[in-house]
Amino acid sequence: MRLTRRQTMFGLAAVAGLGPIRAVAGNQTRLTGRAFGTGWSVAATAIPDPGETARWIEAALGLIDAEMSPFRPDSALSRFNAGAVETVVSADFQRVVQAALAVAKASGGAFDPTVGPAVNRYGFGPIRGSLRPGGWRDIRCEGQRLSARAPVTLDLCGIAKGFAVDALTTILARQSDRFIIEIGGEIRARGDWPVGIADPIRGGIHSRLRLADAALATSGDGVNGYDLAGRRWSHVIDPATGQPVRGGIASVSVIARDAMSADALATAALVMGEARGMDFVTAQGAEAMFLIREGGGLRRAASPGFGA
Repeated sequence: MRLTRRQTMFGLAAVAGLGPIRAVAGNQTRLTGRAFGTGWSVAATAIPDPGETARWIEAALGLIDAEMSPFRPDSALSRFNAGAVETVVSADFQRVVQAALAVAKASGGAFDPTVGPAVNRYGFGPIRGSLRPGGWRDIRCEGQRLSARAPVTLDLCGIAKGFAVDALTTILARQSDRFIIEIGGEIRARGDWPVGIADPIRGGIHSRLRLADAALATSGDGVNGYDLAGRRWSHVIDPATGQPVRGGIASVSVIARDAMSADALATAALVMGEARGMDFVTAQGAEAMFLIREGGGLRRAASPGFGA
């Protein structure tokens, strides 16, 4: 996975811009590295062996990339997309696919893990083929076997990075009772941490908040998007049209219990639009904040829980 599709950043001045492994203050440690074509970062207190923890993190991310990356021709996902009738996958892969299909069903297809060919058509991804509306309904993943009832491709970029953050949470929870994890903008915190949400127009931080024992994901067009013919073209595809989402929404940030849910819900809400998207996210027990381009600036619309 290479696409950096998020606009969320640490609001932690004390841990910004450090090297691979470094003590920050007292017993707090910062670990950083590269994965999925982007960066990962961990800040934690009381890690007994930072070097060993970093190796566990890199091994876990390597396994996820080896199985779910659309950029690797040898990944399980790429083998399936190449036309394999049935692909044997790990329990983790099955969990991610089943979660993606559940959000697709709950959102009425606004989140669609089969939009890869349309993402490719607009220059944002490697998956080729044809987008069939509702094609996600033909995918099955049970007994660690991935199959489809009709020709379809699978794209997990809208949810796999969130799953990776959750996987690192499992690793860090064995080492520390206070930490924060970020991969390409996806964040999950144990304990209370300050974070910032990027300004998709001017850069820098638009909003600051405290994230406590929760996850935060943002989907928008500020990082993966381009301006052409008077329109902003986003990597986020509306499955109903097969085209990048239209409208003035610059980004949607979602706070949820886990990063995989926040990741998928943010994409679905961006596709749905402000009113439907806000209702959908809150109905899933999560909170949302929309940043909407308006009058040369940004209008903020947030659910009550997000504002709190």
